[in-house]
Amino acid sequence: MKKALITGANKGIGFEIAKQLKAAGYEIFIGARNANRGQEAATVLGGQYVPVDLNDLHNLAEIQQAVGTLDLLVNNAGIPGDMHKSGLDFSDRELRETMEVNFFGTHQLIDGLRTNLAADGVIINVTIPVTPKAYFSPLAYQTSKAAQNVLTMNYGMAFAQSGSQRRIWGFMPGAVATDLNGLAAGGFVKTPAAAAALIVATLSDGQNHNGKLVNWDGSEIAAYEVDFNQLSVQG
Repeated sequence: MKKALITGANKGIGFEIAKQLKAAGYEIFIGARNANRGQEAATVLGGQYVPVDLNDLHNLAEIQQAVGTLDLLVNNAGIPGDMHKSGLDFSDRELRETMEVNFFGTHQLIDGLRTNLAADGVIINVTIPVTPKAYFSPLAYQTSKAAQNVLTMNYGMAFAQSGSQRRIWGFMPGAVATDLNGLAAGGFVKTPAAAAALIVATLSDGQNHNGKLVNWDGSEIAAYEVDFNQLSVQG
């Protein structure tokens, strides 16, 4: 049985991803910061709760031991920062707080679990487009996700260059009704279940998404374009 750890899985998109992976036959680990909510979700879904706080991964060794060999890591957890104020009004402290969780915390978890990841294991980072728009330009959130997107592409390139069968990609589900946006509503807003279905589908769509950022409609927003067979070291 394949095993998956999903962070931020006590609610929203993460909960629905875990639910759908369970239905697909995965053994699921519910990563969550809040122990009560995490355990409740694990009980409902038939999974195992694992304490994961991206702002404080002092228990990384315990996480490694709990999950064992991991086939799939879904990095869904994150914090938004202030989603509404002008970029001119952000303090260094606010930017650092968001970056600490969304980038450094995610990096630390990925790096710590690389030894757990199966030889053909997959990492999916749930992310967003990072080009500011008139209707959506949260500086702290987009900056942290931009860094995460570079990490995704860089790791994917490194996996491919080393000949590894491991893969990593980012997925942008688009507008989804979650706590991050105050459960926004509208004709273009997806439910968490619909967003989760799009993410889970990338595991079996027959496409090589490694090192790429995949949009909700299947298009690739960014990808490395390197033929690793042509690389050579110049001395």
